[in-house]
Amino acid sequence: MSVADCLGLTEDSQLLVQANEQWATWCRQHPALRVAVDTTTLRVWLKQAASRDADEVLHALAQLAAPDGADNTAAAAALAWALMPGACTLANRLRTLTPEIDQVVAGQLWLEVRTFPWRRLRKVSANILLNTRAGVLRECDAQSQLARFDPTWSRTSPVDPYGAFWSAQVAAEPRTSDAAEELLQLLEWACAHDVITAADRSLLLCLVEAADRSATNRTGRCGAGLMANDTTEAVAGRLGMSARTLRRRTRSSIDALTEACTPGTESA
Repeated sequence: MSVADCLGLTEDSQLLVQANEQWATWCRQHPALRVAVDTTTLRVWLKQAASRDADEVLHALAQLAAPDGADNTAAAAALAWALMPGACTLANRLRTLTPEIDQVVAGQLWLEVRTFPWRRLRKVSANILLNTRAGVLRECDAQSQLARFDPTWSRTSPVDPYGAFWSAQVAAEPRTSDAAEELLQLLEWACAHDVITAADRSLLLCLVEAADRSATNRTGRCGAGLMANDTTEAVAGRLGMSARTLRRRTRSSIDALTEACTPGTESA
């Protein structure tokens, strides 16, 4: 089965018949189309036309075919038919990608024909065929296109979701204690070893509670979300201090905890 067969664009295609019937009307709307009298003579003319002249004619068909143009499927069929030699060459060059290459090329060609940005671009043939090629490579998971359009997936190795190693992985994972309990233990240890004061401990717990209530999710340079503006302003108001002072004390406490918990350093 050829690309044309997959799109149903044989010589007796109803869409091409409709295109031939409407050709005279289209010529009145777009004089550039007067170089041919139907889709058959258009293909003959395109073989010897200069690229610029050919694109002017194809651009008229693209405008007629586009949903934001005339939205005419017969015009889309005429444009796809005009580009069929290039599409067939493309399918032959990519035939090793999949046994269904003709179907994949046909589907992608139709999408490009119907979505060509005719208001912005003038080079119809080159853009449609190049985008068709890129779309086919992407559809067939060609590494070059995956790395360009989906770098994460290009580095992913699919595995059997029912593989036996999953149970081993789960069994090997250590059990972690509750995050809140870990935090309380850390702050108690820090107070006992004079890393922070009891007042610092209370301040940090107030911030943690406020951040949890506000669902703060900024964890970059704002102390794991504890020094987000909305959180510090709310807590500072309750404690009767300025937000700036609160952030300074919080940063000092976090730095002290970080230094004390970093391997290779000695705590007091």
